[in-house]
Amino acid sequence: MTEAENSANYLDIMIESLQKKDKILKELILRCEDQAKVIADNGYGDVNWDQFNVLIADKEVLIGRLNELDDGFEALYNRIGDDIKKNRERYSDKIKIIQQLIRDVTDKGVVIRASEERNRANLERVLRPVKKEIKTSKRSMNVINNYYNSMSGGASAPASGWIDRKK
Repeated sequence: MTEAENSANYLDIMIESLQKKDKILKELILRCEDQAKVIADNGYGDVNWDQFNVLIADKEVLIGRLNELDDGFEALYNRIGDDIKKNRERYSDKIKIIQQLIRDVTDKGVVIRASEERNRANLERVLRPVKKEIKTSKRSMNVINNYYNSMSGGASAPASGWIDRKK
């Protein structure tokens, strides 16, 4: 096989990789939308946390697949990048397809980032009352511990370095 044939085959694989990435990003967008539905307008007790955690796990799997595709794409590009740059006109049709797919993938990435940011803000809203409750509980425990120490003499007993031993 000639170098040109190899490069053309690799470009086809790169196109296929970007198409798979596009499909996975569409799935990620759907998972983000599902997460938004799970936490939208709900209080902490009303959120289906099992469903929320399943969505997070699904997203982690999808992100892992995206990372694998990115690594493979980069490895292929490193193999044929010089040939493509030298013979741009020979591969112009495939390069245009790749450029369009990269634009599509980038646009979906922006949508996902915006959706994730909205979900994060919504999640903080849901968790805010619980955080306050936890802080209040911690303060109460500190007050109880301080009271216990002062009543048992633990806090008022002098440190051993300060005892006058000259009697």
